[in-house]
Amino acid sequence: MAMTMRSDADQSRPTAGGRWIPWLFVGLFLVVLAANGTMIGVALSTFNGLETTNAYEKGLAYNASLAAAAEQEQLGWTVSLQSRSVGARKVELAVDLADRLGQPIRSAEVRAELDRPLQQGHEQTILLAEQVPGRYQADLDLPLAGQWTVRLIAEARDHRYQLAERIQVK
Repeated sequence: MAMTMRSDADQSRPTAGGRWIPWLFVGLFLVVLAANGTMIGVALSTFNGLETTNAYEKGLAYNASLAAAAEQEQLGWTVSLQSRSVGARKVELAVDLADRLGQPIRSAEVRAELDRPLQQGHEQTILLAEQVPGRYQADLDLPLAGQWTVRLIAEARDHRYQLAERIQVK
């Protein structure tokens, strides 16, 4: 068996197979940069978050909201909201109002404020008419199917009651 010895000059020279290793690192960094750039572009172009107008003022009014909620609970009113689909993007809203003793609340002003949770520009406010004592109703023709938030406001007997629920519109 013959042994070959390498000289110091041969050992300092890079082998032909190792010249591509630095380019591998450069290529991997370029792939990471391209992926990050793509993700940043997608994130910026698809942002559909909502901006709250007057956020600071709404934050300051939080204690007043808590006091109003406590007062509302003291009233003891029973309020139930029902929604029924009556066609494509058509909904029938009905609200039953009763006082602490279970008696229907008559002659109330009941309105519903509707909006889309993730899409601005389709807000609506409607008044519900009293059909029978304590039952208020309205038919809606909404521009879009999907999820809607209904904020119900009932005012009667110098009191105000609020309720918020989500409904699904087909």
